[in-house]
Amino acid sequence: MTKVVIFNIDSGDFEQGFPVTLRIGKEGENVYREEEGYFPPSPEILTLSRNFQENYNNLESVQRAILVDPAQITNVSSPEECRLAARSLENHLKKWFQHPSVAQLRIYVEEEVSKTESAHIIFQTNNEILKKLPWHLWELFKNRRRAWFSLGARFAPPSKPLKRPVKILAILGSDERINVRIDENLLNSLPGAKVTPLRNPTQNQLCEILWENSWDILCFSGHSYSQDGGRDGVVQLSNIDSPALSNLRNAFTQAIENGLKLAIFNSCDGLGLANQLAELRIPQVIVMREPVPDEVAQKFLREFLHLFSQGERFYLAVRQAQEKLQFIENQYPCASWLPVICQNPAEPSPLWPETIIDKIKRRSLKFWRTRKLASFVILAIISLPLATLIALNLQNKGEIIPPPISTSKSIQNSSNIDKFFSRGDKILIKSKMNSEKERGKNAFATGDWNLAINHFLNSIRLDTNDPETLIYLNNAIAKKKGNQLAIAVTVPIGESLDSTYVAQEILRGVAHAQSQLNCGSVDNIATAIQNNQPSICMGGSNNKPLLVEIVDDKNNSEFATQIAQTLVSDRNKKDILAVIGHYRSETTIAAVNNGYNNKILVISPTSTSTKLDRLPYKVLRTVISDSISVQNLYQYVNKKLNSQSIRAVVAYDEGEAFSDSVKDAFQKELLTLPHQQDIPKYNLRNYSVQEILKKVQQEKANVILLAPSGTNENLQKALELVKEVANLQSNSELILLGASTMYRPGTTSPEFGKASEKSKLVVATPWHRNGSLFEQNAKKLWGKQSEVNWVTAMTYDATQAIIESLNRTNTPDRKQLMANLFSNVGNFSAEGATAKVQFTAEGNRVFNNRRDERLGVLVKVQCDGSSCNFVDENSQP
Repeated sequence: MTKVVIFNIDSGDFEQGFPVTLRIGKEGENVYREEEGYFPPSPEILTLSRNFQENYNNLESVQRAILVDPAQITNVSSPEECRLAARSLENHLKKWFQHPSVAQLRIYVEEEVSKTESAHIIFQTNNEILKKLPWHLWELFKNRRRAWFSLGARFAPPSKPLKRPVKILAILGSDERINVRIDENLLNSLPGAKVTPLRNPTQNQLCEILWENSWDILCFSGHSYSQDGGRDGVVQLSNIDSPALSNLRNAFTQAIENGLKLAIFNSCDGLGLANQLAELRIPQVIVMREPVPDEVAQKFLREFLHLFSQGERFYLAVRQAQEKLQFIENQYPCASWLPVICQNPAEPSPLWPETIIDKIKRRSLKFWRTRKLASFVILAIISLPLATLIALNLQNKGEIIPPPISTSKSIQNSSNIDKFFSRGDKILIKSKMNSEKERGKNAFATGDWNLAINHFLNSIRLDTNDPETLIYLNNAIAKKKGNQLAIAVTVPIGESLDSTYVAQEILRGVAHAQSQLNCGSVDNIATAIQNNQPSICMGGSNNKPLLVEIVDDKNNSEFATQIAQTLVSDRNKKDILAVIGHYRSETTIAAVNNGYNNKILVISPTSTSTKLDRLPYKVLRTVISDSISVQNLYQYVNKKLNSQSIRAVVAYDEGEAFSDSVKDAFQKELLTLPHQQDIPKYNLRNYSVQEILKKVQQEKANVILLAPSGTNENLQKALELVKEVANLQSNSELILLGASTMYRPGTTSPEFGKASEKSKLVVATPWHRNGSLFEQNAKKLWGKQSEVNWVTAMTYDATQAIIESLNRTNTPDRKQLMANLFSNVGNFSAEGATAKVQFTAEGNRVFNNRRDERLGVLVKVQCDGSSCNFVDENSQP
């Protein structure tokens, strides 16, 4: 049973403090405990909160706010200034939460709500500053993964549960500088939903459709802002129609009476909208508390809808989607602070309606994750006939339930593989769409190079941090000049925004090298963009410009093989001279073995598995192999422990190429020690964090190697293990190691950063930043807030290797390009990001172990206040 906790704050201010009435009950039942408490005075919070909002609102990345006159903009904040303001507020809030009166309120809640119970915590207040505070920073939420907070609306009787089909009204407002079609596509992909789009409606059209029809969910995507001191909000329906919500009051009142259960405003500064709807007793509403960048809005909606439609409780789906925004806070400061729920306190948490088959599948999946394989097989044998009978019965009743679709199979059967290839005629990264990019794509498709160049230039000015557009701009200029040289880069775009993030890091490395070649320097491409001078970029390899075809391999091995076969055999791709890819080792192995077949030069910037050394066909790698990373970790352990006393265990993803490679290499190193036996290994998919930790203690291990694959589930479990190790009282002698998959934003996030530091986690990474010229040039390309990572650097190196091979012949073809490298590998060298690119006879990156080259680095996590970052392992704390 879900608990409901309400903090009622009717009066008070930051000068005098806030009297609080705490009420605790069970969902759908009466309150059974009531306590009085107090939030102490803190004028500093008022000052720091306003300072943060001022810095945040002056960021250049905000895109879903209604446009203002540029002449009114007097200050522009840098991301670092915003982070500093947020850190100051966060530090003071944490002290406020530790005040004895606040701590006592937390104790009351903890006495009634266990750490494993579901709990909905509601802050009922009219104070606008309290509504904007990042309440998730309170320690109350730290160890309660099944609890989350919302702001309270007015009490009203609870609404009826959602039923299929879920009727959704998708209001698509003005799309200037943003891409609201992404939101529409996300809604259309929901199972059991009937979506009605309403594009750029007039105020009258919107009122009519709200009044006359019955809707379960309303989703507005576009521009908005709050007004009248946060008591009202404005939505921009079109470029000429921007009504206040108070002017739509009657229509929304009727819509709520007709059954509207949830309103989502995926737009800027929405508390004014929420306050208007709260007065109307809307059951649930989600808004953004501050202006929101387009990519943040899209990522939140994607993650929330996916979780909610898969059976997660509404407020927990919001929590998880909100927490995942931390992954992109290096680009968009404080993104995870933005979404908030405002709801009727009497409203139970809604659930997405499921068919019986859906329930069986979801429960089977949960059973699979928590039980052994044999038990699952028994369940499957028992459930299959039952599921079949149920499906047949439902079909007889008129509800046809399609069989489950295998993602890889559906991809393989696609008859239109060309839609996954683009030189500029398609937009593959949907989260980076805008009207100028769309027009550039259309012009490119018709061969109007001048028009394409102009629109791509405009698109980059709107979003400087878009490598796909920069590649297309280079391509359009190359097509205009003619006699271009073409290569392909495969990226893992797929349906996941996390994969899309990796794809963009890969494309940044390619775009950086391509622009440098075609334009002569990064400064030249910056000048071309700023001053509308594309003629600067008419260079190339032997005066032939480089053209790059982007290919989405879906991060899927089976589909990557089909992509590889197309690249080597399709007559429309015969000009492709080399391929950069693929991202995962497993995907690269499948594509090389079954697709490329030694018919084209393949360089992978990210595949680290030692299994690539044993392929029948050679593939070059600019990233160092797992064996080098593991040797570095082993040498670190040897310095810390007597070799006779090393007792190690490995937590990994059994059967995944990368994880297996790291595990095998580490075991090989340890077996060279006298008296060392086969090390214990624990599959992250089969063991819980507590079970692994118990095994570690039973084995009396003093070394743990975490080698999760790149899946979110395994990475999350590895990070939870880091947190548990940090909480051990006797962890001073325990050495915690991490493979390169642990070198990611989650490890340094607010949730895990302090634990990573306390546990003394040491991570092996192929490359680490050091303020090099490459990094300085990257900031010129992508903006001052951009910090490239090892994926970008290694992809840049891969592109540089291909460019050097192109430079060695006037008439390059596939065979010549391969010969330049494979037949003369000992004499080959290219200028990389921070080290020369050279290969061994096996195709591995030459590793010199020089600190200035930044290859094969060990890093640790170091925190300064609430901010945590990776630093060199041997740097001083």
